[in-house]
Amino acid sequence: MAETAIQTRDLTRDFESVRALDSLTLEIPAGSIFGFLGPNGAGKTTTIRLLLGLLSPSSGTACVLGSDTTVDPAAIRQRTGALLDHTGLYERLTAEENLEFYGRVWQLDANARRKRIQELLERIGLWERRSERPIEWSRGMRQQLALARALVHSPDLLILDEPTAGLDVLAAETVRERLAALVADRGTTVFLTTHNMVEAERLCDEVAVINSGCLLAHGTPVQVRGEHDDLESAFLALVRTARAES
Repeated sequence: MAETAIQTRDLTRDFESVRALDSLTLEIPAGSIFGFLGPNGAGKTTTIRLLLGLLSPSSGTACVLGSDTTVDPAAIRQRTGALLDHTGLYERLTAEENLEFYGRVWQLDANARRKRIQELLERIGLWERRSERPIEWSRGMRQQLALARALVHSPDLLILDEPTAGLDVLAAETVRERLAALVADRGTTVFLTTHNMVEAERLCDEVAVINSGCLLAHGTPVQVRGEHDDLESAFLALVRTARAES
């Protein structure tokens, strides 16, 4: 994989008279955990859809895993796992059947599917419960299975939208540990959005702060934090200043 997993240059997206994303320029190293931070309506979801080639930019460019998002979006999605605003799990299927279904979607052969499903379920501690339906599980367990679903085809890039939202402290920490292990084991690049600034500061190698489609800051958590006591204080100061100046 190239040293840069995601590169955008002046990436812009307009919806009629509304500019949802304004000249976003980012370079995200491969094998890193990148936190994309911003209040609701800041442009995070639009950015994700642009990176996956589900939207075309109004101007500017985005290159993901070496492919231009407007030229070969299918190649990008083939190498990307995504966990967005829905788990993607089917309630009538068991945990194992859910992963079997997605293994077939990604055209893994039978032997590869069986090995990968067992590996993932053992890794998240749910192999013994593989015959249960996830509708019967806690939210934290369902979220871990959804993460396994996004990883079934061993993607080079994992895009996550609020992966620990609504989870209790223990479940959220388990998800964070899985993500850190994933990067350490396979060098997978993780692009995640979160409103949890403590999580971003602990987990992410780099973060970017966005508001009203405009990039306000980008760097390591320490760099973005600057003279503030923590990342949350820096985030609030950046957003409040941007809104006061707009």
